Amino acid sequence: MRISHRVASLMAVTLWLTGCGASSAAPNTSSSTSTTKSIVVAQAFQSLLYLPLYVGIDKGFFAQHGLNVTKVTSNSGSNAVASVISGSAQFSLQDPMIAMLSDIKGAQIIPIAAVVNGVPVWIVGKSGHTLNSIAGQTVATAIPPSTSTYLLERALKQNHLTAHLDFVQLGTEAAPVLAGKAQYAAVYEPTVEDAVAQGLKIVYSFAHQYEGNYAFSSIDANSTFLHNHPQTVQAFVDGLEESLQYIAHHPHGTIQVALKEFPSLPPSVVKAGVARMIRDKVYATSPVISSTAFQNALSLQEFLGNIHPGQVSYTTDVNTTFAVKATESTK
Repeated sequence: MRISHRVASLMAVTLWLTGCGASSAAPNTSSSTSTTKSIVVAQAFQSLLYLPLYVGIDKGFFAQHGLNVTKVTSNSGSNAVASVISGSAQFSLQDPMIAMLSDIKGAQIIPIAAVVNGVPVWIVGKSGHTLNSIAGQTVATAIPPSTSTYLLERALKQNHLTAHLDFVQLGTEAAPVLAGKAQYAAVYEPTVEDAVAQGLKIVYSFAHQYEGNYAFSSIDANSTFLHNHPQTVQAFVDGLEESLQYIAHHPHGTIQVALKEFPSLPPSVVKAGVARMIRDKVYATSPVISSTAFQNALSLQEFLGNIHPGQVSYTTDVNTTFAVKATESTK
């Protein structure tokens, strides 16, 4: 029963491309003063994963670069990208592969900065300590589409393992394990912390598998905006770089921002979730999207058949110019 009492709150911030936050109307994007520019970032959902954006706003890193940044929640990654295409937002924050899928169709949406550079997916259960532990067992996982489910399916195939997958509502994956109806569950944050608090253990970590080398979420922009407003783009990425450095060096302050952003979640869950994602290199430590991280994300889409080999190229479809400059300026 304890898990059911928390499902609503956990689902509100558990991630996937469809998102779960309430949408908001975008404010006027004209400059509020002669020196401050208003910028809208369309996030796929309100998530602990997107703390680098929230920290940048809360701690004034964007403001220090002359930007008044507002986040709006789009309810899905596709909607976030659509906001950039329509011009109602200058930047989007979601899986960069959604930008690539839009780009294939001619939208010219470009990933420019890393926000989540690791895989925030863990397999939990009452026993076991390797992926082999789930062989022949029932594993609760989110109803597709879900990155957690796709990663699990690919891992099983690559390791020549079989398991019965029980598809459940996003954010409720741990419930069948706690009820004795499944042996394992593939979960995101903050569900993993709630599961651990109720006696489950982490059996396998996709975060450890990729070690901060998976382009999970990025800042994206329209190529026209990048060309016409390079100073504004640079100012935003500079602020993001400072936010990422703050998270890396000030975990306590980062947790305080998270507590303000997610007041409905138990503080213990928020604290443990943020600490784990910092420790497991889920948050990017640099805004530069590396070739390795991008290719790791792309390979999953190619495995699924969503993107064919050769359709997308790191060299031509990712712009690291602003992120590299931002990183160099903080050295």
